[in-house]
Amino acid sequence: MKRYILIDFENIQKIDLDLIDTTDTEVVIFVGRSQNKIPFSLVEKAQSMGSKIQWLKIAGDGKNNLDFHIAYVMGKLSERGGQGTEMVILSRDAGYDPLIQYIKSSGIKARRIASVAELTENKKQLPSSSYTQNIVNNLTKIAAQKRPRSRGTLRKHIESHLRDKTSPEEIDLVLEEMFIKGYITQSNNRLSYHFPEN
Repeated sequence: MKRYILIDFENIQKIDLDLIDTTDTEVVIFVGRSQNKIPFSLVEKAQSMGSKIQWLKIAGDGKNNLDFHIAYVMGKLSERGGQGTEMVILSRDAGYDPLIQYIKSSGIKARRIASVAELTENKKQLPSSSYTQNIVNNLTKIAAQKRPRSRGTLRKHIESHLRDKTSPEEIDLVLEEMFIKGYITQSNNRLSYHFPEN
């Protein structure tokens, strides 16, 4: 099965391309018009993938502009590959989910992931932190309308709650694990929480 991975680089900048098996996979990284800084390590790894990876710089600005570009390219690739295709969007933005459901209804395999690590069959490699459950428990005690509504404010909340117990990298792991497990989703830069009580 041919797999296409469409990466929303406005939404996720930390991408471990080493976790992508390019045997039957092609990658398209969508970069926003105003995004001018791309880590050298990512570019270097991308170069080693040759024609299996493509960069698409978005022309123009506007709300959801990059999302529309991904939807357009996804449609073209789906038409080309048909039902022997798997479409994967790497983004924390739940706004893609209705599009994915629509594509799946036409018999094409499709999904959205929040981390490249979700592509691996070994679930032990998924990002995780010993602090995640502590943060989830804390957030469930906060009234839904008072929880942090952006990634930045959630990050500050986690830093405040954990104080000096952990590093910025560990906080990144907590956030990534919460996205992967579906505790939080993002749409139009706003977070939604999905805890068992909801």
